[in-house]
Order: sequence, then C-alpha cells, then structure tokens
Amino acid sequence: MLLGMVPAQAAAVAVPDVTDALGGTGVVVVEAQGGADGQALFDAYGPWNTWTEEQRREAAGWSEDAWWSYWGAYESHAWALVDQYDTDLNGWYTDYYGEPLWGDEDSYLDELREELGLPYPDGINVNWNGTWMDFGSCAPRAVSGRTLVPFRGFYEAAGAKVSYEKGTLTAAWEDGTTVTLAAGDTVLRWNQGEKLLEEAIGEPYAEDGRVYLPVRAAARTLGLEVEWDDYLSLVYLTDWESLREEVDSHFTHLNALLAAASAYEADTVYESETSFQLSGTLYGEKKHDTASLALTGEGLYRGDGRAVDASITLDLDAGGMEETLFSQLPDQAADLLQQLSGARLEVRMDADEGNLYFRSSLPEAYQDTWVALEGDPLPDVAGEPLTIGTLLTTFYQSDGLYSYGYGAAALQESSLWLQALLGDENFRVTRSGERTVYTLEQTTLTIGKRAGELGLLEEGSLLDALSALGSAPDVSFSLRAECSGEKLTSAALDLRIQAEGTNPVEFTLTARRDGQNAEGTLALAGRYLGRVDGAWKVDSVPTQAAIPTAPGEKDEVIPLWTWLEELDLI
Repeated sequence: MLLGMVPAQAAAVAVPDVTDALGGTGVVVVEAQGGADGQALFDAYGPWNTWTEEQRREAAGWSEDAWWSYWGAYESHAWALVDQYDTDLNGWYTDYYGEPLWGDEDSYLDELREELGLPYPDGINVNWNGTWMDFGSCAPRAVSGRTLVPFRGFYEAAGAKVSYEKGTLTAAWEDGTTVTLAAGDTVLRWNQGEKLLEEAIGEPYAEDGRVYLPVRAAARTLGLEVEWDDYLSLVYLTDWESLREEVDSHFTHLNALLAAASAYEADTVYESETSFQLSGTLYGEKKHDTASLALTGEGLYRGDGRAVDASITLDLDAGGMEETLFSQLPDQAADLLQQLSGARLEVRMDADEGNLYFRSSLPEAYQDTWVALEGDPLPDVAGEPLTIGTLLTTFYQSDGLYSYGYGAAALQESSLWLQALLGDENFRVTRSGERTVYTLEQTTLTIGKRAGELGLLEEGSLLDALSALGSAPDVSFSLRAECSGEKLTSAALDLRIQAEGTNPVEFTLTARRDGQNAEGTLALAGRYLGRVDGAWKVDSVPTQAAIPTAPGEKDEVIPLWTWLEELDLI
C-alpha cells in the first residue's frame, strides 16, 4: 500500500499514568550507540590498543553484549574527535581567511530537512514506502530510548478502522486482520490469518489521552522492514510486497511475455548448441588492426534449469592488435591471452543436491581435475512467476544495498524509468482466439514524452521534455512478440542508438526467437575509432539422453577451497 500525507488524530483513551516507559523487544534506539554501560567501559579501559595485560585478562570475562557496547562507545568517541577536529579547523579557517570553510552544521541539517519536506522539521519523522506520514498534532517522539508513534494515527494510515471499547484499542482491516492493545498492557497482539502473535513492548505511553507504541513493534505487526537514520532522526518503513504489487500493476503485458517466454518443459531434457562470435577493428591513420573471439558451447540441461552438463570452448585471435593494444600488456597477461585460444570449461550442476562441479583446461596442471562446490539443495522457486516487480524488489532489498530506507525510493524511480520504456501504456496488444500479438515501438521523442508525463523530467511538460532531449542520443526501439495460449512462439527485437558529436557513435542490437531457438547480432561503431561486431545463436531440441550432473567415479575431484589455496588465490 502506498500512502499519501495522511492526517490522523489519535483516540482519546483513558490509560493509567505512565512513569517508566521501559524498552521492549524490537525498539528503535535513538541514543548514542553503545549506551551508558559501553561508555563506562570505555572510560575505564580506554582504546583497545593501549590495554595492559591485566586489563585484557579482566575483559576476557565480558559478555558479547558488553564487548559490542564497548566498541559502540569507542566509535562514538572516535566520531567526537572528528567532530571536534572539524569545528577547530573551521574556526581556524574563519580567523585566518576571514570566512568559514563550511557553514553551520545545524543550518545545513535544517536546510536538508526542509528540502525533504518533512511534516515535523524539528522532530522525528516516519517514511512509509517513500511517503512521509503526517500524524497531525500526534507527532512521533522519543521517550526513554524508544521511538513512538500514535496507535490510531499509524494504523488508520495503514488502512485500518481503529476503535476503543472496554479499555482495548483495536485496529481492524476488512480481511479480518486485527491488532489490539489493552489499556495498561505491555503486550501488543495481532493475527496473521488464524495464527495469533504477540510482542512485549514495555509499559504503554500516553500523552494528552493519546496512546503511543514503539514504531518497530507497530511495523512488525504489518510485516514492514524498519531502518533508522540517526543523522536526520528518520524512520524508514518499507512494505516490499506492496511495492512489488505496485510495480507489477504497470507491467502486466511485459510480465505476460516473461511468463510465456519459458518454452521449455520443466522435466524435459534438452540438447543445446550455442555459438557467439565477436570481432573488433581499431582504426588507425595508416592501417586497421583486427582481432576476433569465438565462444562455442554444447551440452544438456533440464527444462527447469536445475540440472546441467555443459562445455564451453574459447578461441581468441589477437590479429593485428597483438602488436598494438596487446603489446602494452604485462608479460603474464600476454601469455594468458595466448593460452586462452582453445581454452575449455566444463560445468556440471545438480541444484536438487546443491552441487556444482567445473573442470578447465587452465591452469594446465589441473586440466583433468574436477573442482567441487558442494552445499545444500537450492530451493525450488519454479512456482513463483518471474515479474518486473520481483526482479526490482529482490535487487533493492538485498542486504547492504541502498541502506537507510533509500531502497524504496530507488526502486520507485527505477520503476518509473522502466515504465517510460516498457510500461503497459507503450504496448499495442491484439488478440484472435489463442493467438496474441504484442507490439511496441519507441523513439527518443516517445520516451521523452512518457518520461515527462511520469514526472521524471524537471518540469514534466511535453515541451520541456523535448527540449531536454535535444542533445540526447537518437533512440529507436521495437519489439514484436507472438504467443499461442500461454507460450511464446516467436519474438523479434531491434534497438538502435546513435549519438552525434565530435566522435559519432552508433550501436545496434537485434534478437530473434523462434520456439526454443534464438539468434541475434550487435554492432558498435565509432566513426573515427573503430567498430565491434558480434553474433550469437542458440539451438535446442528435446532429447532422451540422461544428464550427468557429477564427475565419474574414477575422476579426480578436489574441493573449491583446496583448488584456490593451491593456486595461491586465497
């Protein structure tokens, strides 16, 4: 669910006086990392590198929590030194040069918070899927190390009907989901279908007859991801499932094609031959140097992709570039390029067992040895359809990517640009019986117009969009796909990008698919630099052959880590 700026007033509920709001499970801590205990340890022991042997023996009995509290206080101390350095440097710079090196930190924060359009510029703010939540006069607050939000305001913004009866606050949705908090109770209760869940939240907090609860606990009842930005005092809540649904609502045609593109039966074994050729020419004043590369592959694979036996061979001809570009390479790299011609890689995989094996002609000492990466069986996700929403949410939800709540905003912006190019509004769909034809035609002007309509260009108007694209590359893109029932029978894609300027460049790409076979070409040409041409082809046919997914009984097999150690790679 995507929220607007939702004004929400909290209920007037009589609750017992609250004198001690203790933090419970799942709180957002807004005090300095490490806490008072960690600061006491750091004050007593100082930086770790200065410890005496006696101090190290004493610390050997610390708990894991005590250790991390110490390191949190140590980090706070380090940042305090940095902050003091910045303050001193700025003061000296002002005295020496007559003006500050940088502006006041508080002023900068005020400007940044104003640019973000926060409902509460001087306090704590909550962002849900890229939208700031407005609770009216019931602003989020920090109390005893907890970040709190109003019960009524939060759940009404989430689409619930909130009521108070016989000392219990209840948030209820039409699907039967409820969240309840009894007056004076320290436990928040909710249901997921027939499953009842609860969480200790500490003593409830009330102000002016309005009940507040920890934002992390409130978010957990709705399955939201929670992140805290300590610098700006912001809470980011992300509902990845609703984001996925929102994205997919704009790509029903493209998702239908993705679903239809699987022309392979899951339990059928296919024999495949693949080829890829790439050649390049470097333009010179007096002569042109060329080089070429070819990859050929063959093998067996199961239609669901969970069992594979394949081999790939590389052929490299450095040609005239061996004396120009490649001659500048270090001797080891040049030797490797020569060895690559004729190099071969074999791969066998069994996802049901969680095993992957490979054997390569390089390095020569191990060309007859299989390297094993053995683990747990990989989950079978065949029942989950591949969609644009799934791809984007999986990417932006990855650990470490776009932390501090930026994942939702980045996903939404990426989705809009993709929508400008491949959204439902760009497709023309015709149906006749079991036959469905999808057609899409795009140019720089049509993409610019759609981007303007979606607010991706500064002013958003068509005139401004076309003006902004005046110096942009000339793009021509077309896609035609035909389906019979729920299977893709044929597809054709053509892309051309041409950039003018002091060194004009043109890129073209074509792809054709007919049933289980596909082929395509690419070309990149710079008028004064050179060109690269490529072509690929894939042919697959069903077969009754069995797939060998592991080395033979007499083959030599070593673990991956042993192989890496023996090659001094780790």
